[in-house]
Order: sequence, then structure tokens, then C-alpha cells
Amino acid sequence: MTEGFSEQIAERYDRWYETPFGRWADGLEKALVGELLGPSPAERGESSILDIGCGTGQWGLWLAEMGYQVTGIDISESMVARARVKLGEQATVEMMSATELEFADNSFDHALMVTLLGFVDEPEAVLAEAVRVARKSVIVGVVNGQSMLGTWYKLKGMLRKRDYKRPHFYTPGELARLVRQVVSASGKSGEISWRGALCLRQLLWRRSARCPFRGFIGMRVDLEGHQSTGSDADVK
Repeated sequence: MTEGFSEQIAERYDRWYETPFGRWADGLEKALVGELLGPSPAERGESSILDIGCGTGQWGLWLAEMGYQVTGIDISESMVARARVKLGEQATVEMMSATELEFADNSFDHALMVTLLGFVDEPEAVLAEAVRVARKSVIVGVVNGQSMLGTWYKLKGMLRKRDYKRPHFYTPGELARLVRQVVSASGKSGEISWRGALCLRQLLWRRSARCPFRGFIGMRVDLEGHQSTGSDADVK
């Protein structure tokens, strides 16, 4: 598992959400994940969600406002400290490794991880733990490695010295294969659906039903016995 981020990186993480691009991207990403989650918890009789790699609590706060009972975990002491301040009593936040979740099987209705997989040393183990503790679905958000945004991040990473692991940017097909492999090995079964956001058309016109260069991919695996929310394209 990648070591926790420093206080400096945690501060930079929060500042990104205050930039014009950060606010725009965050809004589109949350709209996409909201579609994948489907109707509100009250409408479906669900309540619990595990935010894996919760960072400073940006997503946990949004989930709590939607009505979820949120538990967030992160390996970074700095991230966890900021998340606890930000979330207060709206969520439970623990410092914990995503490869060794300290929860019983099927403890949560959903498990969510946003841009986590690209930063970990053992993505298969992280996904396996998410599948183990989730009853109904696992939702994964990643920067699309075959998008213009993913290419820009790769070039930026090559030119900048980092004090943390250089991230891996998954393509939709690559991520789908990894998810299928992990779900199959877990003994559960699941149907995969995905959607994308962040592309040039959305930058210009705010909405795009189909964009071939989506910068952010949200993928949901519906575990056995629970119906998919659907997808806008097949993943091979």
C-alpha cells in the first residue's frame, strides 16, 4: 500500500477543489457518481457507504448531504485529520489501509473509491477488500488513461518531481478487466456498468451524452442480486 500523503499534499488537495477547474471537474464527477449510485438512500431503503481513500473528506461530505451513513478510511494521518474536522459528526473517519479493511464481510451497502486505484501498489487487493465488505455495489472512479486529460496528467507527471508514487491511469477496458478478475476471484458475481465525464464538449457546453475522450470514468459493479443502473457503452 502506498504510504500516506504529507500535510503539504493534503493542503494542496483541498486547494485544488477551490480552483475554477477543480470546482467544474468536481461538479461533473459527483453528478456522474450520483447517477451510478441511483435513487437516494431513503428511496431505496439503504443507508451505508464506505469511502475508501477518503482524502480530506470532500466526497464524504457530499455523500452525507445525500443522506448516506458515511464511513471514510484513509492511510494518511494528515488526510484523516482534515476529514474529521470537515465532516464532524456527519461521518466516521478512520486511519486504515485499504488492503486490510477492519470490517466484516458485507458491512456496507456500497463501497466507493475515487482516483484511489492509480496511487496504490496493490490495486487487486484494494478492489478485493471493497468487494468483500460491500453488499450491493462497488463504484470506482478513475482518470481515463486514454483521454486528453489523462495524457496531460501523464506529461505533467513526467516533468514534475513528486514525493509520492507516480499514478497509473486506467483505460475503461483495463479497469473493467481488473474488476471482472477481482469479482470472479471473490466468489461473488456482478454486472459492470460505466459512464464518463470531463471532455472538451462538456467544457464548452456543460453537457455531453457521448464524448469519446471522457477524462473521468465512473464504473459500477452490481454484486449478485442487485440490478444495474445501466451504462452508456459496453466495455470490452
